[in-house]
Amino acid sequence: MKQFQLFMFDLDGTLLDSAEDIAIAVNYAFRKLNLPEKSKEEVVSKVGYGAKKLIEDLIPEYPEDIKEKALELFREFYHQNPVIYSKLYDYSEEILAKLKESGKLIAVVTNKYEELSKRILEKLGVLNYIDLVVGADTTSEKKPSPLPVFYTLQNLNVNKEKAILVGDSETDVLTAKNAQVYSCLVLHGYGKKDLALSLNPDFVIENLKKIEV
Repeated sequence: MKQFQLFMFDLDGTLLDSAEDIAIAVNYAFRKLNLPEKSKEEVVSKVGYGAKKLIEDLIPEYPEDIKEKALELFREFYHQNPVIYSKLYDYSEEILAKLKESGKLIAVVTNKYEELSKRILEKLGVLNYIDLVVGADTTSEKKPSPLPVFYTLQNLNVNKEKAILVGDSETDVLTAKNAQVYSCLVLHGYGKKDLALSLNPDFVIENLKKIEV
């Protein structure tokens, strides 16, 4: 992977283990509305497409007004408490530091809101490694649309042949394919690995330490 100039990373499930905090926020919202609580595993299985889709997929049988209220409560709690238990995966900071030392450009491309993502990265002490954070609200469409990647390439002035998107899910592999950049699937995290592998990512790694700098 030494040929790449730009490394784009997904956040949740790739750089960051945030499952506990997301599940806590979901169940806070559901308790407020007297809805059945969900296990962390149930919540994690729906992560990857943004908060709105997360809530919709967890309570598909409920009417729209309940889903909207649950989303509002989820965001209210999570935006105030984004890093209670969340932590970087092993090697996250190490690989970011190595990439930066090697003169590579680093972006985070996530379906979390941009400002929230920056707050989380700052609190975990790695925002200084990141050249650009692109969130669900940065462009008019979020992953798996190619627009967040196009925005990143344009703002960092990198040709797509020199860029790779590293993520844990089918959303990330599909985003890379749609944007015609290289894809790297990391096997930890939350994504549906069988589905992601069926999309034929260019690289598959066990963890972030396997990224060659």
